Amino acid sequence: MSGAASMGAPNAATLFLASVQRFSDRPALWVDGRYWSYAELHTQVQALAERLRAVPGRVCATLCDRSLVAYCAPLACMLSGRIYVPLGTGLPTARMANILQRTRPGALICDAGGAALLPGLLASLDERPAVIGPEADALATGAPAQSSPDDQEAPRASGSGLAVDDADLAYVLFTSGSTGVPKGVAVSHRALCAYVDAVRTLYPELDEQQRCTQLFEPTFDLSMHDMFVTWAVGACLYAVPRSALMMPTDFVNEHRLTVWFSVPSMAAALQRFRLLQPGSLPTLRLALFCGEALPGALAGRWLQAAPHARCDNIYGPTEATIACTGYRVSPADAERPVVPIGVAFPAMEVAVVDEHGQRCAPGESGELWLGGAQLAAGYWQDGEQTAARFVERALPGRTSGRWYRTGDLARIEPDGTALFLGRIDRQIKLRGYRIELQEVEAHLRDACSRPDSPAEVAVLPIVAPGADAPSGLAAFVVCQQYDARQAMAAMKARLAPYMLPSEVIVVDALPLNSNGKTDYPALALILRDRLASPARRAVRQPTGASS
Repeated sequence: MSGAASMGAPNAATLFLASVQRFSDRPALWVDGRYWSYAELHTQVQALAERLRAVPGRVCATLCDRSLVAYCAPLACMLSGRIYVPLGTGLPTARMANILQRTRPGALICDAGGAALLPGLLASLDERPAVIGPEADALATGAPAQSSPDDQEAPRASGSGLAVDDADLAYVLFTSGSTGVPKGVAVSHRALCAYVDAVRTLYPELDEQQRCTQLFEPTFDLSMHDMFVTWAVGACLYAVPRSALMMPTDFVNEHRLTVWFSVPSMAAALQRFRLLQPGSLPTLRLALFCGEALPGALAGRWLQAAPHARCDNIYGPTEATIACTGYRVSPADAERPVVPIGVAFPAMEVAVVDEHGQRCAPGESGELWLGGAQLAAGYWQDGEQTAARFVERALPGRTSGRWYRTGDLARIEPDGTALFLGRIDRQIKLRGYRIELQEVEAHLRDACSRPDSPAEVAVLPIVAPGADAPSGLAAFVVCQQYDARQAMAAMKARLAPYMLPSEVIVVDALPLNSNGKTDYPALALILRDRLASPARRAVRQPTGASS
């Protein structure tokens, strides 16, 4: 197909263009201490898109860090008919090089922060993209001519290896792969537009008056929500400075932000530093959590800290475009170990399926499958994984014919509410017994929490060097005051003996990866070092982000 986007096909950039027309003088972005109106941001986006149109190639990678260019880049990519492939300045050079070698971008947009990483990155490539940067070089000096996503001839095809036209793809995000090689999830404009439409339907409070947080890294698909939902409704996106990212409450209050979106781990960190006091976030009107399980006790604390905000737990893998189920949190959910993930978004369906691919009865647990308009096209140049995870299947009582197998364990209650039970790949066998590590975590978290201080926990299998099977369980615990006798008594009252941790390691904080989630590989290294120590010393491990 020719054209920067096939005629009549959806293009997510048009969501932004519509707000440019409606809200030209309203603020669209706060970054680096200044506001950019929709008209001003549009000027910068169009200038960058013009630069891209002069470069051949369907794919455009970006290497930016919370700058004006970082927020112009995805829009410019889409307006010029390019597939957006974000890198992160915190990623290892080898990982970025792997992504570039596989996607072969014609252009690489970078800002001043990204430019500092270019020498080492480009030296590792056998085919170098055209570099657009540093930051000042990409900014407009005047208003360019108007253009639409449909007015350009197509650059050469990128070869995604998927059964869709490359012009239909909005972005490719690389997530961790079980083989150690990142998987490139290719998401279409149609899927991204379906997500934005669903969010606008579910959250009518999102309008041009809102001021929204931007906390996620560009390599995390939740950042796509931040940009495209905010700009679709004409609201203002606040790029929280890196200096405030870990503890953003002062920034939120100073700028009177109204919409919060983060992983639960960030709320847990705020709680750990006693920043979730009752009424401490008075300006918020909507809070969304996604990316990992939301502990009930933490959700209860959040409701007290942001008393005027609706709070929802939303769920979804990158392969289903950001999120596809939602659940409104109530004070009663504070008594739950983990908040439910709720019901499907509009244009999406969920099903819990057994090991034979048959739907489970309500209340039975199985693998969670997702179907509907938000499903990704598949994995970039990986037909085998695409065929394994995206399956064609007719399920009784469901209309979708194509499903994504999440690998998540879930069950659906009689009222239709879905409960997340953990990952299938975090299920282990210990001395012949099958154990869900998330179940142990849920009970340990509850045993170690206090009403005013939810605990954070992570449970891993203990595997001795050279051994094939685990010999026990190790638990990492962050809590106000760990009482071993009390915690184990509570655990023994709830779990079978073989499910009790044999090692409990109290730490100051759990390490987080670049997406803000608990970094289990980093914990595994800490555990390995501890087990290798002859003294088996008590550990209080300082932590930092790793990727």
